[in-house]
Amino acid sequence: MKTRIAAVILSILLVAAGTGTFAAQEVKAAPNMSVILNGQALSLTDSTVYKSGAAVMVPLREVAEALKYKISYQGSTGKVQLSRVNEIIEFQVGGHEIVIGEKDKKKVSFKGAIETREKRLYVPLSFLNSIGLIAGYSTATNQLEIYTPEVAAGAVSTLLATGQYQELQTRYFNDKSGQMPDLPLIQKNWEQIAVPAGKYFGVKSTASDWGEETLTIQSILSFTEAEAVLTLSLDSAGKITGLKLEPVAAEDESHS
Repeated sequence: MKTRIAAVILSILLVAAGTGTFAAQEVKAAPNMSVILNGQALSLTDSTVYKSGAAVMVPLREVAEALKYKISYQGSTGKVQLSRVNEIIEFQVGGHEIVIGEKDKKKVSFKGAIETREKRLYVPLSFLNSIGLIAGYSTATNQLEIYTPEVAAGAVSTLLATGQYQELQTRYFNDKSGQMPDLPLIQKNWEQIAVPAGKYFGVKSTASDWGEETLTIQSILSFTEAEAVLTLSLDSAGKITGLKLEPVAAEDESHS
């Protein structure tokens, strides 16, 4: 069953899949790698980002605290908990499964392995992927970007609303996949829905679901005269593979 994550919650929220275990993979430092979290540089004062084989490893505490989570670790059991408001994420160091939620618990697996370096926990990007974040690493810029679904949806919808279709392609579509977007079709889709809907105000709400290999982000966009649903499909590298805008159905409007 897919993992449901509500948008208003700054989700456990934006990721290229990492693979490999610590013991069997070569560890390489990446001192010049920068980390961008929701558009802002993440300061790593006492830790670093590195590669373990093919996997990019990031310090869990810095990412979690930047997203306003409290983190607790039980050394005797190896159990780690991330908590914030009504959100709880639990996992075992050495395991490959995450438990999300307190009452309606969801179990999600991830590839790769959690590692310990200098008494710090490091997680592969696939871990961030499994808890609902969107992230990707660019070898060209040596930069890691992590986004929550609501922030990613806001950025995409802003580019659409301002007519920056080429920028949308450059930033969010994978030019190595061989499946480049039909920009004229995307523009036509936006104009057919957005023009009669009036002035664009922004994202009203967002929800996301992880399938086996695809993250689906569905957002309600607010305009002066109507609302619309923006559906984005992303691969494990955080790149868009599908984009569609539809008007909100009458029955949905009555419950909004």
